[in-house]
Amino acid sequence: MGTPSFAIRDIVNEDGAASISDYGAHVLRWAPSGMPDVVWKPRTIYLQEGKAIRGGVPIIFPWFNSGYDPTLAEAGEDTPAKKPKHGFGRTRFWTPDPASSDDAHVRYTMDSSEIDPSILAQFVGNPEPRFHATYDVTVGDSLSMALTVTNDGDEPFSYEAALHTYLHVGDVARAQVLGLDGAEYLDTTLPGFPVRVQDGPIGFDGSMVDRIYLTGDSADDASAGDDRGNDDGLRVRDDALDRTIRVATPGAKAVVVWNPGEEAGNAIGDLEDGEWRGFVCVEAAANRDRLITLSPGESHTLGQVLSVEE
Repeated sequence: MGTPSFAIRDIVNEDGAASISDYGAHVLRWAPSGMPDVVWKPRTIYLQEGKAIRGGVPIIFPWFNSGYDPTLAEAGEDTPAKKPKHGFGRTRFWTPDPASSDDAHVRYTMDSSEIDPSILAQFVGNPEPRFHATYDVTVGDSLSMALTVTNDGDEPFSYEAALHTYLHVGDVARAQVLGLDGAEYLDTTLPGFPVRVQDGPIGFDGSMVDRIYLTGDSADDASAGDDRGNDDGLRVRDDALDRTIRVATPGAKAVVVWNPGEEAGNAIGDLEDGEWRGFVCVEAAANRDRLITLSPGESHTLGQVLSVEE
């Protein structure tokens, strides 16, 4: 069996259009009909096996960044860094399901039997997890993305996940994220990730913003069936393009907001200087102590729905 190809699938209908890569099941762009792109892609997209695609919507799974183990954290110990960074979901070919796909929807699947056991051994709570994952993308005047993971084994396991969505803005300095006023967040730009409280809209001044907003239950309280998320009020106001993007995050336990800022953004090798100004990432997430634990037979769906307010 040969190496899968870097196929790009275009989904086009009267309500919207998107492009999706089989590599990473990665949404590269999406726009409602007659509007500028809402999901941002860089000027140049680099496709290389083992390397994550920049922009679009990378699938972060089954750990976030270098990984997190709440048991070790409670004991005051660091979690050993897991590889690859942000998990293997964004750096492997997913399997498209033609029977479940049409001009408005595509489904991808992945099974634990396809993953090297040495990589699976890094899962929290179970070094031999058995699972299957489906990723459904529905394209129209809104964009719906849903990652569903099912425990097919006899023992529980835990995982982190995020839909690392790059939203296109005309100029990030003229954009604000609304709807998180009063929420606690971890400021990951500072040592120890101190807890802060959001005061008003989130703005961007050219310095790095990297925050995990604690919008859902912690691992001690969360269950696989908990479908809460941020379904009302989370928006990105873009004065440069004169539009507001609405973001719903069903199944999320947290919301990540990120922009690298000028210094770090211009140092990113697969972006051109200044491209950092064209996006802000708002991500449905279940990470750190808000990770998902699945008992045998349980499933959890992490979703993100984007639309443009009229």
